[in-house]
Amino acid sequence: MKKLITFIFLFFTVIGYGQRSNVKLVTKVSYGIYADLFSNHGVIVNSAILGIGVNFENKIGECNTYLTYSHLHHYTSILYSGHFLGISIEQSFLESQKRFRPLIGITVLSEISSNYKEGFLQGSTFITRGTHAKYPKSNGNSSSYMFNSSGFYYNTILFATFSTGFNLRIVKDLYLNFSLGYGLQIMRYKYLEWKDDEDYQEILKDIPMNKQMLHYLNTQLGLSYNFPLKSSKKSKE
Repeated sequence: MKKLITFIFLFFTVIGYGQRSNVKLVTKVSYGIYADLFSNHGVIVNSAILGIGVNFENKIGECNTYLTYSHLHHYTSILYSGHFLGISIEQSFLESQKRFRPLIGITVLSEISSNYKEGFLQGSTFITRGTHAKYPKSNGNSSSYMFNSSGFYYNTILFATFSTGFNLRIVKDLYLNFSLGYGLQIMRYKYLEWKDDEDYQEILKDIPMNKQMLHYLNTQLGLSYNFPLKSSKKSKE
């Protein structure tokens, strides 16, 4: 459903603005780095991004609207790899003839698949890990048993980025883009404690789902290219 809504949005955007001669098709490739703002463990997430959409002029400059695909993976842990789809909007200020133009942008993505469903998460840091925590625990009568605990990743329902930066025109319609911003991830997960003789995968089915917000500092570098959807109409003499 999310993918369908996104494609419908892009389709009507192209149709709606395609009748205007100043509208261009725009493509963008970029690479972003997200650093966890509140973690002491140096969590880094890398993001390769591809966008296709439309560019149109407005009163304050130009606006790019993209259908955006992103592949995210953890630099600090190679365990997680996820695919995301969503929408990006970038507003550039000043006229298109200017070589340097400031911009602001927002990207809203949702995970469509990953290789890490029910993968282990470490305690309160939510770092992906290869195994769960395991330690002895006393049962109160001088004996002990092995006790296990872990968070379990399910999916990311929202990965949003709010950014500010600039476009630098390299040649006509080709731009270098740089931005800094804030990233917000809303993750769905479960947490479980269990004994060695218990099947944690069966118990997980009845555990309620939790949500966790993670906050990032983001930097992104990319290239975008604009080209007309149709030739400008010549005035009839």
